[in-house]
Amino acid sequence: MAIVKRKNTNDEAAEFRAIHWNAKISPRKARLVMDRVRGLPVSEALDVLKFDRHRGAFLIDRVLKSAIANADQAITNGKIRTGEGDLIDPQPDVDVDDLYVHDARIDDGPRLKRWKPRARGQAYPYQKYYAHISIRLRPRPPAPEPKKKRSPQANAGAGQPAASAPAGKK
Repeated sequence: MAIVKRKNTNDEAAEFRAIHWNAKISPRKARLVMDRVRGLPVSEALDVLKFDRHRGAFLIDRVLKSAIANADQAITNGKIRTGEGDLIDPQPDVDVDDLYVHDARIDDGPRLKRWKPRARGQAYPYQKYYAHISIRLRPRPPAPEPKKKRSPQANAGAGQPAASAPAGKK
């Protein structure tokens, strides 16, 4: 079954987040894993990360589980916030199972600059990369209503050509 990725663009929707600052992984390598879970429901995102063999999957899995725990805590205490951080009224219809990965980003962190000794007293520079991993969860938006099909009676005259003058000379 294919999953239809729908974004919840409502600015006042509940939002839950978790951030891991200065994760010891290259942002380029972590983005390869993050692209696989962006837009998925949290249950499927956890399954994808569970069976992924990249090292970034372990770090992203921890951040996703933290965001889920933050959502559970906020729903239980009734302190649900919007994306801007404003408190909103408790929403009984919000459930952790209905959340999806709304925004998942890997930002560049600081770089440590190091030197490697080489032959004849030379030194070559290299860098150690760090990344900031952030995940935002939102409730899945309601499914759009299916388009109504026209009744057979309305379609009866649709395929008929309009009555016109007989074809002849002009």
